[in-house]
Amino acid sequence: MPEQVKSSSGERSAGERISRAARSTGTRLWSTRRRRLTTIGTSAALVAAAVTGILVFWDSDPGAEPGAKGARKLVMAYIDALADDDMREACHLLHPKVVSSMAQADGGCPGAMRSQIGDRLSGKERSKVGDIDVGAARVEGEGKVARVEVSAGSGGSRKSTVTVERVGGHWRVLED
Repeated sequence: MPEQVKSSSGERSAGERISRAARSTGTRLWSTRRRRLTTIGTSAALVAAAVTGILVFWDSDPGAEPGAKGARKLVMAYIDALADDDMREACHLLHPKVVSSMAQADGGCPGAMRSQIGDRLSGKERSKVGDIDVGAARVEGEGKVARVEVSAGSGGSRKSTVTVERVGGHWRVLED
């Protein structure tokens, strides 16, 4: 219980005096219940935002989306990883069969990718990798395989197809 303090108008608690002073100045005080509810509401909102952020991060895999759109996103992310010299990310986007075949190389998959692709690309050539255009994707085999058209060079003169396969609910690069 608050300490009783004697004033000229009789005995009043410190809380009563603060409340009276607040009313006289037009200030509105929050009750203990209101502060508690606000704290609980704010905490719940922060927890919800954190969970949403984790789920968005967790499912931010470019190959997670089904269909042709997901297959195209995966190929774009794969090309971006190569252009950025991020061989770990490029390996993450490869089919498990491809990754396991590269596992014996020095440095695992990233080491094999670097020796096969990365070390051969100078800065100028690496920027050309980023200029590869990703075209249409055709989904085949009951939605498990897709072929994504890519083109490079002046006017898209060099065309190729990247084969991706759905593994564990995600598209992964099988052949490029």
